[in-house]
Amino acid sequence: MKMEMNPANVVIIARQFNPSIISQYWLIKNGIFTEEEIQPDSIFSPVIANVLSRDCQVLVLPEQLQFMSKLADQSGQELLISKLGKIVQALPHTPFIAVGLNFSWHVYDEDDASNAALGRKLFFRDDSPLYKFFDEDDARFGSYMSRDILGCRLKLDIKPDTVPCPEGTSNRLLFGFNFHLQLIEDDKAESILNLFQKWDEAKETAFSLMKQIA
Repeated sequence: MKMEMNPANVVIIARQFNPSIISQYWLIKNGIFTEEEIQPDSIFSPVIANVLSRDCQVLVLPEQLQFMSKLADQSGQELLISKLGKIVQALPHTPFIAVGLNFSWHVYDEDDASNAALGRKLFFRDDSPLYKFFDEDDARFGSYMSRDILGCRLKLDIKPDTVPCPEGTSNRLLFGFNFHLQLIEDDKAESILNLFQKWDEAKETAFSLMKQIA
């Protein structure tokens, strides 16, 4: 089996963000991005801010703030703290609700028939009436699991996925890891920054599990 990692991201939920605050001038003034780092196709408006750079993307919507790293190496945590961490520090009174670190992988084989059967191999249970109802050739299987780890709730969602390929489409299994932290402390900005310090550890936790599958 092969596995392919998708771009990792962070999502911060708030009762209300104000995208109009996140202007190019504001980002430069607060030392978050330099003028050279911000690419020309970035968008700044009263309802959305989409900051594009060589290494990352920051998307600000009224209800959430998203960060996507474009780096595949181990400098992802440093980038997260230097960019999104500084934004959080500059907006300490924002009514933050929750934050999640997200990592995902596609698992597949060269043989597409094997891909379609992978979910059945991993999750089908002969002794379950529920599974027996879905015991058909066209059935697809996945799973959901969760537990507490690293001071947050790890949610693992495994589901069939279809992706485009040169031959048309390919059946794969998508493993989505969400390290979720519901923000209840008074200093919510500090709680977010503390979770960012666990980015590398969270990524390694997810990757260690994936190596046992593929």
